[in-house]
Amino acid sequence: MRLGALPLLLLTSCTAATTTAAPPSSAPAPQATAPAPSPTTVQALKLDAATPMKTASSTPFTVSAGWYVTEDQGRLLLEDPERQLRLTLLEVPGPSAERALAEAWKQTQPGFALPVMHSAHPPAQDGWDEVFQNTYEPPAQESRVIVGLARRKGDTNYVILLDGAAAAMERRGAQANQVLLGFKSARLSEESFAGKAPLPLTPERLRSFESFLEQARATMKIPGVAVAVVQGNQVLYEKGFGVRELGKPEPVTPRTLFLIGSTSKSLTTLMMARLVDEGLFTWKTPATQLLPDFSLADAEVTKKLTVQNTVCACTGMPRQDMEMLFEYAGVTGEQRISEMRRMKPTTRIGETYQYSNPMVTAGGYMAAHAAEPGLPLGQAYDRVMQTRVFDALGMKSTTFDFARAAKLEHASPHGMTATFEYVPLPLSVEEAVVPVRPAGGAWSNLRDMERYVMLELSKGRTPEGQQLVSEANLLARREPQVKMSDTMSYGLGLMVGEDHGARLIHHGGNTLGFSSNMFFLPDANVGVVLLTNVQGDGPFRSAVRRKFLELLFDGRDEARTQLDFALKNRREQLEKGMADIRVKPDLEWLKTLAGTWHNEGLGRVTLRVEGAGAVFDAGEWRSSVGEKQENDGSRTLILMDPPLAGFDFQSKQEAGGTTLVLELPQQRYVFEKQAAQASGKP
Repeated sequence: MRLGALPLLLLTSCTAATTTAAPPSSAPAPQATAPAPSPTTVQALKLDAATPMKTASSTPFTVSAGWYVTEDQGRLLLEDPERQLRLTLLEVPGPSAERALAEAWKQTQPGFALPVMHSAHPPAQDGWDEVFQNTYEPPAQESRVIVGLARRKGDTNYVILLDGAAAAMERRGAQANQVLLGFKSARLSEESFAGKAPLPLTPERLRSFESFLEQARATMKIPGVAVAVVQGNQVLYEKGFGVRELGKPEPVTPRTLFLIGSTSKSLTTLMMARLVDEGLFTWKTPATQLLPDFSLADAEVTKKLTVQNTVCACTGMPRQDMEMLFEYAGVTGEQRISEMRRMKPTTRIGETYQYSNPMVTAGGYMAAHAAEPGLPLGQAYDRVMQTRVFDALGMKSTTFDFARAAKLEHASPHGMTATFEYVPLPLSVEEAVVPVRPAGGAWSNLRDMERYVMLELSKGRTPEGQQLVSEANLLARREPQVKMSDTMSYGLGLMVGEDHGARLIHHGGNTLGFSSNMFFLPDANVGVVLLTNVQGDGPFRSAVRRKFLELLFDGRDEARTQLDFALKNRREQLEKGMADIRVKPDLEWLKTLAGTWHNEGLGRVTLRVEGAGAVFDAGEWRSSVGEKQENDGSRTLILMDPPLAGFDFQSKQEAGGTTLVLELPQQRYVFEKQAAQASGKP
């Protein structure tokens, strides 16, 4: 398990300030409440369409098509289409959420006795009186997510018990979120900004925003931050905080370049919209018509994919990023596209949200290929983005060229160690994004991103008033394609929905050492750009957005409380994850594993004993190694340094001898040891 990735999934979903909403399903709703049980036997009903349901005193929530529903003695049991994920919903009376959770397990599984891995009592917000959550440790060798959540309103506790395969939770997490976030008391008095006129962003309010930004940055020990606020075509605020690199004095300014990661996706789909305007293809053009050699492991899905599908996060392709993080030096766009022949969807097109960087990479490259068919994919993409987006919009510094970025004013990436400290990383580590740059490889700064947000707010017009992209194709990117939760959907390279009733469009990005966020509220004609030079600044970004909405709509003062709890909770998880890890591993054991290992998809890695420690060397990056003794007696290698601190490789005895296994929810990578003469990287 990754350090810091303990499955507090319900807690995260229910307390984050980042939830937004999809429109109602166009499918008919066959019934308004849960199906009644048979008088003799309780049978599960498989839903043919997305269906609103409720418990005795809850509000209706949506259960996705294909799920199984069983009602028994006032409880609802929901199971995913593969019946590998179970959500039990029930109401338990009483004055304590913690006791109600224990009672819920007693009612549903009288013998339940798994140890608690982590408990949390987050701030009670959005009208709840109390919230409590337990995350449980699954039996040895079982890759399961087991969580219990109780939220109390008055004397009634609304309890959700989640138990399922980790792969099922990753695959069906968005559908589960519709229930997790939608199961609420009908008596809640939730805060809502719907219909509220935004307050003027006066100098006083902006100073309050700035004060919060600096306090939050210092609390999280983020080296550098850049923030801008735009309204219409006016920049109301822009400022850099902190330094470009720890240990060095150069400050962050509005001109400082940061990698913006997946926020690049919104720029890629802007380019695609311009090419649709030019008539080179439509959103519905088959993907293979633009790139005939493109193929997934599933031939039928390959035939059905359209240009639109590549950037909708709705193709059923699971998140599969390891290939791009292990072998990337000198890799081309063509090679990354070719690798997709081994990748297979795990859900059907349009069925549920699954985020896929390879799919967006393919979409960006095939669109650019339509405009520049005579160039290699990377060069074609760079040229089309430069001419159709950066030059046309006046984004003078934005680039995919690392060499150019290095010559300009730029921040350095920072990763977090297994001991919870940010450290600078070499710029070369970030070159993993180069072959997949349509999905996340742009360098940009406040000055350029301000112009982009202004274009979005003006429905396709540059700050100078030129219609750069048609309003129809700009707005097509904001059409919901698939639900992410009860209040959020994914469009085309944009997330669209609501935050406490305020219409919101946004996208964030993370690389190995940078993070970013861009969000705007069309009805208020205002947007924010946030850039940081650290990996994993999620609590900071969530708190900043919450604070901005509080100032804009006179909201409840909750941003600081949210940030403090998120950081406390994260540290507790990290400390728990580190408790059983030996920072100084058994070198005699590691000597038996020393050598070069190979996996078809991830390439070669080398494990070496050096002095009093050991090094895991992937070629493009390296890490010191820790050790964990598992309950079954097996041993696991733990990477201690960024960029992949906390990743674990299990030493297993499999057919043919010892292997190193990287186990992820929907992928399993087995490394086999190579003969001595095969060691080293080509």
